[in-house]
Amino acid sequence: MVSAETLRQGAWYALEQAGRLLRAAATLADNGDPITGAALAMFAREELGRSDILRKLADGVDAGGSMEPAKVRDACEDHVRKQSAGAFSTTLRGQPPTGVDTALRKMLGTEPGSQEWKAAKQTADLATEAKRRRSPQQRHSIRIGGLYVDLNDEGSGWLRPSTRDSSEAWNEIVDTVNDYAAERDRLREEVLEEDHPEMARARASMPLEIKLPEPRWPGSPSGGAG
Repeated sequence: MVSAETLRQGAWYALEQAGRLLRAAATLADNGDPITGAALAMFAREELGRSDILRKLADGVDAGGSMEPAKVRDACEDHVRKQSAGAFSTTLRGQPPTGVDTALRKMLGTEPGSQEWKAAKQTADLATEAKRRRSPQQRHSIRIGGLYVDLNDEGSGWLRPSTRDSSEAWNEIVDTVNDYAAERDRLREEVLEEDHPEMARARASMPLEIKLPEPRWPGSPSGGAG
């Protein structure tokens, strides 16, 4: 059986790996390859998800459950599930002349609480929820599409990583770094013992020292390829 402490140690290691992958993703983007960088960032997003899943499994063990190694592996196997578990926020970006862009502009340009503001907020909230639902599968596709050449659905040509949308790639890297940075801050040394005592105890008992990498955002999309 896998102990709750061992599961939380795994959560720490997964979070550490997420940071390592994201620093590499930002470096690739800054050197002109945001597409491969985004693929790495999606692996990092999965490690964020793995960390969250392992912490929840540990809570279940604390509550009296039991966890065999095979069950732990099964819980962390599904890529889309990890993408979902590793998404701690949803960033809405509107491109004119879309309804989302109009709603976001109205929220900025009208008085909060007014009828116009409320209507715009409802539109933005619906768009945010729709994006939250589709993002796990979409991010999984970005991971695959950023690494492999594949035949298109019509069978008439090939999908190449080098021709994918670089702006989408930059956004995914930035969004994932933001979520990692927030999670890292939530588990920082100053509040760890008080706010997350179980994670603090697991970290203190780990056989290898763990140091969560500093977040590193890519510089500017103007230099990206794709």
